[in-house]
Amino acid sequence: MDPVSAARALVEEMFPGAMYAFVGGSVLTESRTSTSDLDVVVVLDGLARPYRESLRWRGWPVDLFVHSETSLAAYLDKDFERRQPSLARMCAEGAVVTDRTGGRASDLQTALGERLAAGPGGLTTAQTERARYGLSDLLDDLAGTTDPGEQAFIRWEVVQAAARAALGVGRRWQGSGKWLLRELRAHDPALADELLSAHDDPARLTAVASKVLERAGGRLWEGYRAEGDPFHRPLRHIAAGELSGETAQSSGMRRLAAISGATAGSSRLWMGQTHVAPATRSSDHHHGASETAIYVVSGTPSFVFLEDGEERRHDARPGDYIFVPPYVPHREENPDPSQEAVVVIARSTQEAIVVNLPSLAG
Repeated sequence: MDPVSAARALVEEMFPGAMYAFVGGSVLTESRTSTSDLDVVVVLDGLARPYRESLRWRGWPVDLFVHSETSLAAYLDKDFERRQPSLARMCAEGAVVTDRTGGRASDLQTALGERLAAGPGGLTTAQTERARYGLSDLLDDLAGTTDPGEQAFIRWEVVQAAARAALGVGRRWQGSGKWLLRELRAHDPALADELLSAHDDPARLTAVASKVLERAGGRLWEGYRAEGDPFHRPLRHIAAGELSGETAQSSGMRRLAAISGATAGSSRLWMGQTHVAPATRSSDHHHGASETAIYVVSGTPSFVFLEDGEERRHDARPGDYIFVPPYVPHREENPDPSQEAVVVIARSTQEAIVVNLPSLAG
């Protein structure tokens, strides 16, 4: 059975209600080996928690990546942010093995393909300097060591650091393990060959890595400085009348920002209020990567979410606290016909991330 047919049969057997699924990875390429597994990305409706599972199915080694649409989008964003879009490649460059949504799998492939083709953009000055410093420091270590074991380990570190620096300066995606080499070969096959052939010769390896450093701006060690966060900034006071409605909103409720990057210069925290009118419910939404803590000031709001595909609710009173984990779809309801519900919210990101959804299932 060919890989695509095998993946299709696996999904039909293990996930008969899947929204859509892809198979990708080396198994579909000329790089396939006897140990290549089926990388299968499965999207389920209302899955509470994404998971990865390795198993053997009808003789095939399989890596499963099981998501809801919400969690898949979050994981894709994380991969793009770290410039290593392995999950995106599985979806965009793989094959659709099932799609019960009328084309959303193909639409996602197109969108991801465009994002992959656009590349990650250039490195920031700080990122470039960090890459230059790291590789320069490794070359100094390589020049100074007399221990054969240390030298062997440092040489491989130099190869990888040079590859990552070349990809970063070249505005190309990164990889790990064999995929780092594949990305480098796609970007600069001559450099990939030079690094591999020079690995056992410290002098040659230093020369090749130094050429990479020149592309990035040259060696950097003396004078390198990476600043941490400031420790002694003044306190900020946001008065009750200074709360701002210029923040992300959902229908059925009103958010007011108190502490944010814009109002207080915060970098890892957002804080504010939410008001839900009597006999009103908000739209379904989640808050991305933010953890959210809620304190009920007044009223009797309810917080509704899905657990194992069923709606669950927490009915709260003044003085109660609610914790909302990242990416969890939920909504606020105020069943009281006459009293507004007011809560104070704190989130673990600089700004208020609000992703409005068509339903709690995402």
